[in-house]
Amino acid sequence: MFLVFESKGREQPAVDIDRRAITIGRIAANDVQIEDEQVSRHHAVIELHDGGSVVLRDLDSRNGTFVDGVRLSGARALTGGERLRFGNEQLRVETGVPAPPLIRVAQDGLAPRMAPDASAAPSRRFLPARIGRRGAVAALLVVGAAAIIGIAQLLLPGVAEQKLRSDLGRYGLVRRVHLESSPAIKLLWHKADRVELAMDSYRSKPGGHGSLADSLSATRNTSVLNISVGTLTSKLVTLHDVSLRKEGDLLIGHARLTQKDLSAALPGFVGVRPLSGSANGIVARVTASALGHGLGARVAVLADSGRVIAHPEGIPLGSLARITVFSDPRIFVESLGAELHGQNYLLTVRARLR
Repeated sequence: MFLVFESKGREQPAVDIDRRAITIGRIAANDVQIEDEQVSRHHAVIELHDGGSVVLRDLDSRNGTFVDGVRLSGARALTGGERLRFGNEQLRVETGVPAPPLIRVAQDGLAPRMAPDASAAPSRRFLPARIGRRGAVAALLVVGAAAIIGIAQLLLPGVAEQKLRSDLGRYGLVRRVHLESSPAIKLLWHKADRVELAMDSYRSKPGGHGSLADSLSATRNTSVLNISVGTLTSKLVTLHDVSLRKEGDLLIGHARLTQKDLSAALPGFVGVRPLSGSANGIVARVTASALGHGLGARVAVLADSGRVIAHPEGIPLGSLARITVFSDPRIFVESLGAELHGQNYLLTVRARLR
């Protein structure tokens, strides 16, 4: 399956969907760059699943993603024949074998590049019959540098994956680590194009070592990051089925919070009963008892000025009783949404690295 640009005169008329995730947006960090002011910096992503299905997701873009003229809400499976619109750019989803020229997404996560024409005859390069000593030295240096880069491309990703696996192993059970960087020598400066990580569990150490904020801040030099964690235990609360995607400085996370884990994070004399969840946060009924007296109030948990706060509702001077649930100068929380399913909250968080 591949995408065909319908705009005339474009140097890159088609993009092959041949990897697990292809990002679309206005900036060059995306796999497919669309330089249109109506397109968000990180606009949408096309995911290729293990079963071969292809799914389009909008990344909370400002002007939306359209499929056959209808604004996308949630995810949409692509089967071929659909017409997509991002800003003013129209694309068509095709199946089968595309006619050249075909654009394959670069493995370095930058803008698409033209695939080489296999039918073109290789150009012949002739060396002069005699090469001076300086020319020979220069040639040897070039060959040596190419050899070093080639060896680094083979060895460094594996070494970096093992190092990352070892570092994360102190905090939980690591199931999978995959890392991409081109050229691989960038890894020496802790820079990577793409990192995919799966863990069964993650637990931060006492004293805050290995906290979620620490881990996210350490990924600043990674262009694209995909993380999944079965159970994440922080000093605040335990979360389940955690997934996080990072593109540039944008973070989008999903997790499940149970009533049991929420109650365990609070003092024994405090009770919590979930009331509702929405795109603006969580609302719960909180009760507390001390010395035979009981108090109760509705409390909203929401994003405010880059932090996550708990705000009592319906009581005098409630604004003075705000409690900061999460605040870190390295992370700006843009929104906190939730859906209530029985005794579970399904959370969605959007944030940016500062």
